[in-house]
Amino acid sequence: MRNINEIIVHCTATRPEWMQDSSVQDKVKEIDRWHRERGFNQIGYHFIVDRDGSVGEGRPLDQTGAHVKGHNAGTIGVSLVGGHGGAANDAFSDNFTEAQNRALRKLIAKLQEQYPTITKITGHNDYTNTKTCPTFQVKQWFDNKPAAPVKERTSPAQSKTVQASVVQGASAVGGAVGALNALDGPAQIVALVCSAAVLIAGIVVFRERLKHWANGVR
Repeated sequence: MRNINEIIVHCTATRPEWMQDSSVQDKVKEIDRWHRERGFNQIGYHFIVDRDGSVGEGRPLDQTGAHVKGHNAGTIGVSLVGGHGGAANDAFSDNFTEAQNRALRKLIAKLQEQYPTITKITGHNDYTNTKTCPTFQVKQWFDNKPAAPVKERTSPAQSKTVQASVVQGASAVGGAVGALNALDGPAQIVALVCSAAVLIAGIVVFRERLKHWANGVR
């Protein structure tokens, strides 16, 4: 097996609508045809990432690719469908889709897990001044990992503070009922008045916690 230590990202330099009704494997076959016409024995890339996020396999990983002259040994070539007319310093989103963004990151993570020796994630334009491919700065893109999404709360019951209020309220009611059963006459009346005061205070606290929840405070 090859000693793999790097993934190099490319683009196909095709328009967004190129073969848009075809599967990713059909696009792999078409790129394979292009490369054979240029004298390659098969497609030079190991993977193709289509605009809908689907990933197609090209040249087998155990074979050296043909994607960057002088840097094929020890590397994996991955090409994004798109990038026509793009500049070397464009943002990823200028030429590619969010589905490709997620798919490429997932593919890189999978390959790094499969080959722990991979320590570099680069782009074709890191190795030549004459190519804009893949039309963005790969190192900058890769380091700018998206933040984990915050799970949206759709019910007050998901709030920890509201949950605490319910538990505290239930405990207070249970304790008050037990205390009343142990009393009689005037003592029960006094206890009921005190319990009512505690209940009102609890309602005020509960309302404030609901306001916190509505403002996004857990």
